[in-house]
Amino acid sequence: VSVQESLERKFGKHRGTVPIVPTAEFQDRISVSVIIFTAFSLSFQQIMRTAMKYNLGLDLRTAAYVNAIEKVFKVYNEAGVTFT
Repeated sequence: VSVQESLERKFGKHRGTVPIVPTAEFQDRISVSVIIFTAFSLSFQQIMRTAMKYNLGLDLRTAAYVNAIEKVFKVYNEAGVTFT
């Protein structure tokens, strides 16, 4: 049920419409929230892959820590700073 439908049910005495038009500012915030949600989703997927890779089960804190260490190592390795 949308916000508009809910308002029409509550306040639309003659079954009229209650138009809901988002402002430009609201549209911008929605866009930002979609970006943040997508980034969070991708990060969580990466953490889950790390948990599966190292057989950590549901220990997501350790998986996130290992994931961060691997990212740092990758940057150092690509820069030629590590000894392998």
